[in-house]
Amino acid sequence: MAEVNENGNGGAGGWKEWSNYVLKELERLNENLEKVNTVQGEIKVALAKLETSFNIKSGIWGALAGLIPAIGVLIYTLMKKP
Repeated sequence: MAEVNENGNGGAGGWKEWSNYVLKELERLNENLEKVNTVQGEIKVALAKLETSFNIKSGIWGALAGLIPAIGVLIYTLMKKP
């Protein structure tokens, strides 16, 4: 068992050394988390842009798909009149 000196540290591997290590590790993890959050925000923005683009394209293709039968009915109706 390690001896405890008057400061409460167990020698070279005491709590003061470990507390500095833990603090640095927490700071490093916090920086990494901030980077991840930044990238996540960028991904959300890109996804929203893609979704908007997809919705516009879907609307155009839907309108064209609905227009084709309407034109066919119009042509049929015009050709049927004497």
